[in-house]
Amino acid sequence: MKKEELKFPRIESTINWWATGLLRLAFFLLIGAFFTLFILGPVYGIYNKGFKYMLSIALTCWTLSLLILIPAIRYYIIRRRKTASKIVIDSTGILFYNSKNEIVDQILYKELHTSNQDFDIYTVTPVGSGIVPLLEITLQPEQKDITKKRINMNLPLYSVKNKSALYAHFIQGIAIFRPDLTIDPMALKSFSINPNTWKVNDKGVSKGGWLLLLAVFIVVGIILGITRLLFLYKTGN
Repeated sequence: MKKEELKFPRIESTINWWATGLLRLAFFLLIGAFFTLFILGPVYGIYNKGFKYMLSIALTCWTLSLLILIPAIRYYIIRRRKTASKIVIDSTGILFYNSKNEIVDQILYKELHTSNQDFDIYTVTPVGSGIVPLLEITLQPEQKDITKKRINMNLPLYSVKNKSALYAHFIQGIAIFRPDLTIDPMALKSFSINPNTWKVNDKGVSKGGWLLLLAVFIVVGIILGITRLLFLYKTGN
């Protein structure tokens, strides 16, 4: 093992349980509102207005419910065991582990490739990704074609608290183990990384974080309001 690998520490993602709980609450509220509107709503409509009048509406709602609720519940309950629940960065690269501590994905330093652009490591902000940019790299795994990959230091079912620190550690690993690759200074600035210490300049909750929190409350409030109005309309109350 090389001297650099011995000195390079291993860090793991830490979960922001408050934000994770909020997102899960929003998810279950949406599922509950959808269930109330499209499952219980038609049942109450049949009870209130009669089976003959509500049959076509009930069948439509129940079919739509099956098409949406089953995949959503299947993903959250079944596939969550196969999705990443922890991010580890060490001397080999980024490792994504599931709840059984099995590696489900990885990005290795040795697989990184030049991008044939001004910089090999840089940030992008795709449409729909939000305010926080993503780190874009070029990969060439063994016996495979060269591909672009965007790294999002987040987890499907969890809110990661130390995303910027994970980015900083990964970029530091690139600087140590792949000095042949060039890093865009704007990538460091985007994640508030000090290039001299590889530490993150912590400024507390970011503007993007507060906007995300506000967006969750607004979306949940709008959906619950629309659900209530539609339920009252369908039941005739």
